Amino acid sequence: MSSPPLKIDFVINSILMQLRAGTLRPGQRLPSIRDEAQRFGVGKNTIVEAYLRLVGQGILQAKPGSGYYVVRVPASADKDRSAPLAAATDRVSLLAEQLDRRLPIRPGDGRPPSEWLETSELRRYLAYQRFQEGDSYNSSWGHAPLRERLRGALAERGIACGSDQLLMTHGANHAMDLVIRRYVAPGDTVLVDDPGYYPLLAKLALAGANAVGVARRHDGPDIADLEAKARKNGARLFFTQSLAHNPTGGSITLGTAYSVLRIATECGLLVVEDDPFADILPYTAPRLAALDQLDRVIYIGTFSKTLAGSLRTGYLAASPMLAAELNELKVITTVSTSAHDERLIYQLIEHGHYLKHLRRLRARASKATAESVKALEGCGFEINRPIGGGFYLWIELPEHMGDESLIHDAADRGIFIAPAANFSTAKHPKPAMRVNVAYGSDPAFLAWLGEKARR
Repeated sequence: MSSPPLKIDFVINSILMQLRAGTLRPGQRLPSIRDEAQRFGVGKNTIVEAYLRLVGQGILQAKPGSGYYVVRVPASADKDRSAPLAAATDRVSLLAEQLDRRLPIRPGDGRPPSEWLETSELRRYLAYQRFQEGDSYNSSWGHAPLRERLRGALAERGIACGSDQLLMTHGANHAMDLVIRRYVAPGDTVLVDDPGYYPLLAKLALAGANAVGVARRHDGPDIADLEAKARKNGARLFFTQSLAHNPTGGSITLGTAYSVLRIATECGLLVVEDDPFADILPYTAPRLAALDQLDRVIYIGTFSKTLAGSLRTGYLAASPMLAAELNELKVITTVSTSAHDERLIYQLIEHGHYLKHLRRLRARASKATAESVKALEGCGFEINRPIGGGFYLWIELPEHMGDESLIHDAADRGIFIAPAANFSTAKHPKPAMRVNVAYGSDPAFLAWLGEKARR
């Protein structure tokens, strides 16, 4: 079976980037086919094909019984060197790099590798789906059978949700955008996790809101900080991610969750709880929406982190009044979501494919987390281990690694990093970075990180 061209090209571009950055030099032996296949998450045939193409270009030489060696470094075009330098220096460029994927070594990525999501079984199923004759616009609320399935999933998480409370969206970001458009006016103060979800900070800035950061601990929001800022600033909204927090990897404890809801009640806060990894986390994990039963909590979920991200399918659950208001705004702004995508996801769930996929995804994430924690601790970093699952680790860095030049230096080496500045409302946050567990044990990243930390 032939290897997918995009995967081959990705491996080739990664090797070329390392050659131009100087991390691979003439005469140096490349990693074994087995090791590279494991690092990239692809089949051995993909690595073999990439190596052979570079041999054909005169860049590598194959030595039977020994491996593949660098012969020469290809010339580097000016545009190839200048383009990556903007990566991750602000929130927009951080998001753009996750879409454009110019840098081959990706510890700063917010998504799991595509190979984790689009497994062979799911890919085969996707390939055989066809549009159905007679399709028209989707219901404004979304595909009814999928919504019923989701109501069942929410019930398993302890969240009672009526059919008039659940609304399909174009992913979690669309759900957040609806909430901001409906309930945030220019100049309004909005409370957010700090560090927190960086696209949310960009949306709030676009809306002209005053985003005030609430210190985020490994076990949830800092309660004293939340209470002080809720009482002082007159905020009406608090956006938070309770479980498998992006970017820190922490999860809220039951006691902290009760305290958040107490403050919300006393201060008149509406809490927006984002739960993107719900399908691979324990049903019994503490969720604000379960404790509150959608009274003061708007609950947001998505399939983008656990299924193919290009499907852009998510949902929100809220009180009947809030759900109706948000659905009205959805109709005005986007008319409806995709019936085709929602029907496809429903069929994946109904036929058991999604459940099998989630089991593999959990196992991959767990294995990668253990490997990344071990590797990073081996470099001398103290790592707060994720509670319950998720894709992220948060590394606190030495003070000398807080300069923006670190981002450019990483990009020059072909490494995509996500520094603390993009996740914070503070002008000068403490140096840190988010690490995707899928890439946290990458040898090239670890070598660069160790080199920078020792300076």
